[in-house]
Amino acid sequence: MFGSAKAFVQPQPKGVVGNIVPWNFPFDLSVGPLVEMLAAGNRVVIKPSEYTPACAELLRDMIRATFDRDRVDVVVGGLDLAKAFTRVRWDHLLYTGNPAVGREIAKAAAEQLVPVTLELGGKCPAILADDSVDAESVKQILQTKTVKNGQMCISVDYCLVPRERVEDFARIAAEHVRDQMAGYCASDSCTGIITARHLERIQGLLDEARSRGADVRPLEESGDVDPATRQMPISLVLDPPEDLGLMQEEIFGPILPVKPYDDLDEAIRHVNGGERPLALYVFSKDEAVADDVLRRTTSGGACVNTSGAHGALPSLPFGGIGQSGSGRHHGVEGFREFSNLRGVFVRGEGDLIDAFAPPYGPEAQAVVDAGFAGAG
Repeated sequence: MFGSAKAFVQPQPKGVVGNIVPWNFPFDLSVGPLVEMLAAGNRVVIKPSEYTPACAELLRDMIRATFDRDRVDVVVGGLDLAKAFTRVRWDHLLYTGNPAVGREIAKAAAEQLVPVTLELGGKCPAILADDSVDAESVKQILQTKTVKNGQMCISVDYCLVPRERVEDFARIAAEHVRDQMAGYCASDSCTGIITARHLERIQGLLDEARSRGADVRPLEESGDVDPATRQMPISLVLDPPEDLGLMQEEIFGPILPVKPYDDLDEAIRHVNGGERPLALYVFSKDEAVADDVLRRTTSGGACVNTSGAHGALPSLPFGGIGQSGSGRHHGVEGFREFSNLRGVFVRGEGDLIDAFAPPYGPEAQAVVDAGFAGAG
């Protein structure tokens, strides 16, 4: 058909790429994607979050000390700048943040036909099989939950635990905090909630749970919220009603709902009944059980017998699906995401390309006949 022709993919820079960075990872999510954008040959403008002004200024100083401003630059400002940034006709736009803002950014980008990569949040579940409600699994979950005190898009948002093991989970969690994290809430290891408004929102979720009679279990006996530092202790909420705010929205703080299930099918139905999460975590000693959960669920990323680790592995593509995002970056997938993958065909000799152009005659009929013969 094509004779001695050759074909290949020629990656090209997309052009000028905008990167809107969230407040919870002000350096990782600015410089990390920058590596991929520059590897693809682009120029880049970074817009840090107005919630982290000191980090934004430091990032701007470091970038300008390293790169020519016509190659990479950082723009610092508030809400007006953020709105204006989304209206620029970028060649590609990356936004990392929450789905509500992501939707508005996608709308603004669509007006200019700007392609977007959206790294959004969601309610990332951890499903524990009966054989894995143990100290190691609970430790892995709590360690992930306390990174930035829950202010991480791939944090464990809630747990699904066999009904008869919920109290075991709560007891093991309390023992872990008592033995391994004494004084955590008041320590330098406890990240403050980003703003007073965010702190008020998280406290409101707990207050609603208590007012509805939910079983709220603080894991630090002497842990209190410090309004000055905005440090907040971690709490479990056992078997919360589905219509509570903490079960309807991404928590992004130190609250861990624990939902009971009667069989694994029920747990999987619960996950599949909601929006597709950015990450899903399954804990099981049985590889077949873990594989079954992965096969019957959909998420942006996943881990088995740990949580959050996939986001730190550069060789794995990172991103969401549906409400939790679109597109992938990290490593070679980031290079591809921020490249125009141009398909190139170079004509050679001895081909049948002319048979596809009118007027059609014996040569075209020979191609048709050969096709039918091949199909037979």
